[in-house]
Amino acid sequence: MNAKRTITLGVFIIATLGVVLSRFYLNVQNEHWDEKRVAVEKAYVGSMMTKASKVDFFYGDEPFQIVYGENKLGQRLIAWVSAEDVYTEMAEEAFTEEQARAAVLKKAPTSEIERAIPGKLGNDYVWEVFYKTKDDRGTRYFYDYYTFKDGTYLDTYRLSLH
Repeated sequence: MNAKRTITLGVFIIATLGVVLSRFYLNVQNEHWDEKRVAVEKAYVGSMMTKASKVDFFYGDEPFQIVYGENKLGQRLIAWVSAEDVYTEMAEEAFTEEQARAAVLKKAPTSEIERAIPGKLGNDYVWEVFYKTKDDRGTRYFYDYYTFKDGTYLDTYRLSLH
């Protein structure tokens, strides 16, 4: 009977811990999910977007939520949602993420791309490609910027040696 109590108590503690941890996770993530929901709503109101599939966050001079989605005809759109404005581009009429990644690999074939995301650099809507290269001195991290519309190379920001 003592072993039965111990097992019951152990199961109760594990179940309680599971519930407490899941509630904690939900509370921590709620703000993040709310930001995404608000960004999608703004994209719907401020553009032709009727269906959203993904939301990313871009932190540059001005923070943006990048909303990927479609219009009612099923054409892919990307919306830059800021506190004040919504800017939208048709994905098919622009330089693609794959092309931005390929441009970096052409320039630095041994690099490892961490991510590529739409953003804004100055007044230009861009693809920001974050990547790293390794050499005998260590690992260097870079941000390359290409215009979103036609893929024109704009700039490279090099971070300190890590």
